[in-house]
Amino acid sequence: MFSDENNKIKIILASASQRRSDILNLLKINFEVIVPFNCIEEVFEDPYNTVIKNSIKKSENVADYVKINELKIPEKIKEANYKDILICSFDTIVYFKNKYYFKPENLKEAECFISSFSGKTHSVITGLSILSYVTGIIETGVEETKVTFRKLSEKDVQNFLMNEYVLDKAGAYNIEGYGAILVKKINGCFFNAVGIPVYRFLNVLKKFGYDYYNLNKIKKQ
Repeated sequence: MFSDENNKIKIILASASQRRSDILNLLKINFEVIVPFNCIEEVFEDPYNTVIKNSIKKSENVADYVKINELKIPEKIKEANYKDILICSFDTIVYFKNKYYFKPENLKEAECFISSFSGKTHSVITGLSILSYVTGIIETGVEETKVTFRKLSEKDVQNFLMNEYVLDKAGAYNIEGYGAILVKKINGCFFNAVGIPVYRFLNVLKKFGYDYYNLNKIKKQ
């Protein structure tokens, strides 16, 4: 999708999430994955500030890695001589009644999570940051999607837990998978609940000179 000109820009996804990679592939974005290295100490404040700050930490982590280990970055990036590399990272949380819902430690905790959401509405909040490797400029955004679960019986909860591996999922469910059977409605961006708020992401990406529709770099008049 990128121009063949020498001034093209490369996208790096700073995430190990397969779901985020799948979304970028759906958007036909040419990207490489570099997972943030070392242990990133996350912050937990106001949920909106939290996701933005943590997404910035991930972008900066990968940018530092690329600077220190230039010879180790993927050959496709190193050999193409890109004018700039945009490092894109995301941080998604599940938030309900002033509490963060992380990946459950065990099935008992997962059961508590799902039961707590039954018949109620919780928030899925994603912060995103895009960092220019050349200029160091960072642009950020945040998106919130309200997810309402249907009223669940104990049998519904147990059936879900028997048919879905949930220990690797924040809030103990994935809305685009079997977790869809739990959901009554959503208010907001569906893909945000998966991991990337597409509309918000494309608009932040546009600030770096990309066209909203085809993502080709905008030519200066």
